[in-house]
Parts: sequence; C-alpha cells; structure tokens
Amino acid sequence: MMRRINKFQKLVVWSIIWMMVVVIFSATLEVGWIIVSSLATPPYLLFQVEKVLDVFSLFFIIVIGIELLETIKMILDESMMNVGIIILVGLTAIVRKILIIDIKDTNPLFLAGMGILIVALAAAYYLVVISGNNFKCSLNDE
Repeated sequence: MMRRINKFQKLVVWSIIWMMVVVIFSATLEVGWIIVSSLATPPYLLFQVEKVLDVFSLFFIIVIGIELLETIKMILDESMMNVGIIILVGLTAIVRKILIIDIKDTNPLFLAGMGILIVALAAAYYLVVISGNNFKCSLNDE
C-alpha cells in the first residue's frame, strides 16, 4: 500500500514539475515579448513606468517560480522539504510584492503587516541558519 502511495506522490510531483516548467517558460516568453514590443513602439528604446513595473513583477514571478521548481525537485530527489529554502521562497515573494506596490494607494496597516511578516520570516530563517541543524521534513516512511 505504501509503495502505491509513494508512486502516486512521485506522479503528482512530476506533474507539478512539468506544469511549473510550462508556466515559467511562458512567463519568460511574455517578459521577452513585453520588452521587445515596448522597445519597438514609439518612443523607441524607452519604457513607460507602468511597463517597467510589469516587467520587474514578471521577473520576480519567474525567480519565485524557479525557486519553487528547485524546491519541488529537492522533494523528488531527496523525499525531503528543506524548511530554510521554503522560508527564502516566502521572503522572495513578499519582497516582490513590496517592490511592485503602489505606496500612494496602499493602506498603511497593510504595509505594517508586510513589515512584520518580513521581520518574522527573516527571524525564522536566521534561527534556522544559526541553529546549525538541518530542518527537513521527511515525506516517506522508508
């Protein structure tokens, strides 16, 4: 029974990997298309501010996707989830959100919450790193 469950887990993980590859590839193509089309329309070789924010947002989404793909590959290879890497992916996602946020239209309470979340994740990562332990969650009972 456990062998079937493990095979099912691997099938799901492989499915997720291939879906992530498709999404990352299509997002990369979209970034390239936005850059080329923006540079090819008047005024030539210049970006509008909104386009720059869109491109940066997509860059961060691609970076987060690559980090998630790396985490998923680690799950498949080692049957383990590394807590430190998951915290770093979360930090990357929050930093992306903060970099593309429009401060003028954002509730100050939301900004305070994001700041607290960043401090909490940074503290958690710091504690994981200084502990020297490998905090990993095993996925198999083999």
